[in-house]
Amino acid sequence: MRFTSAQLDAVLGGSGDHYWSADLLYDGERRLQDIPITDPRLREDGGAKIQQSGSCSVVWQDTFGASMTPRMITDAFAPFGAKLRVYSNVVAGPFRERVAFGVFDITDVPSARDESMAFRGRTITTGSTIELEFKEQLAGVQGDDFDVPTSPSLLASAWDELGRISGMQLVRAVEDKPITRTILYPESRLDAIYDLCDVILDAIPHTTADGALAARPKVWPAAVARLRRGPRGQLVKVGDAMSPSGVYNRVVVRATGSDQTSILAIAELTSGPLRVKNLDGSRSPFGQRTRYLSSEFVTTRDQAQAWAESTLAQVSVPRARVLPVEMTFDPRLERGDVVEIERPGGEVLTGRIVSIDRSARATQQLTVEVP
Repeated sequence: MRFTSAQLDAVLGGSGDHYWSADLLYDGERRLQDIPITDPRLREDGGAKIQQSGSCSVVWQDTFGASMTPRMITDAFAPFGAKLRVYSNVVAGPFRERVAFGVFDITDVPSARDESMAFRGRTITTGSTIELEFKEQLAGVQGDDFDVPTSPSLLASAWDELGRISGMQLVRAVEDKPITRTILYPESRLDAIYDLCDVILDAIPHTTADGALAARPKVWPAAVARLRRGPRGQLVKVGDAMSPSGVYNRVVVRATGSDQTSILAIAELTSGPLRVKNLDGSRSPFGQRTRYLSSEFVTTRDQAQAWAESTLAQVSVPRARVLPVEMTFDPRLERGDVVEIERPGGEVLTGRIVSIDRSARATQQLTVEVP
């Protein structure tokens, strides 16, 4: 959950308004401040490799009538190293709060145009409209593969190694652990980051609102918010959806130990509607759906079994039921947050946010996994 003041909670539950703005950054320096952005579309998807992305338009009027349309790679909004530090601004009467939302690489300028007029014998620009597309900073890591076969160089600390291969600032949000062995990374740095987080830290990479690399645990943490019904509540509409896609009831880990012996670990559901088999050994109604995993980081059967069981807990029952939720705008919530959702009749469901879609509207759309 993004950090905000305690007063913001009361404002979001009332009649406050919000708008989006950004600072333009380049090479660690702020080039422009408080840029108003229009037509924002921001998406968080906890199941994607690049979990945050978006688009917006910037309408800029320069004091001296200069054009801001990027035409050279060194221009302000050119997608060659420029970044946006995006803010959600919440306003209610005298109350104002600027919530740090995320730091994004500008990845594309699909359209840009100027409006001009004649003034004292010359043509000046009265305004520039620039359409931007952007992604979280892990997108930059995705495009920077290893030049040669590369191994971990900092085995004592997975976090230190994550900082080395990502080049990003770190927020050590989960307990550090040593790397179990020297291996050759996959060609992709991003894949190496996901492997280290998954196998060693039992977590998922997570880019913070300040643009740092953190990780969120695969084990569900405590709920950070309760989404309420009623006139003073946040919930507008809650649906239900179910799909077997991405649901597994069995996880198999294959690996090779330090002494080159084969390691096989299996975790499976033995009871409940998603069980692999019936008590008599016959095929269950759902059948057997297996997810296979392999990693050179796994060196012992205990490690393999722990990874299998941790993964099974995430890909089985929690993924079977998904709630599409429409709620009032709240910039604090993030993918991976656990929330409580009030239902008719006093029922309260606990779920984990998978994705969030936001715009300039007064509401936002969530998908929430519910076990």
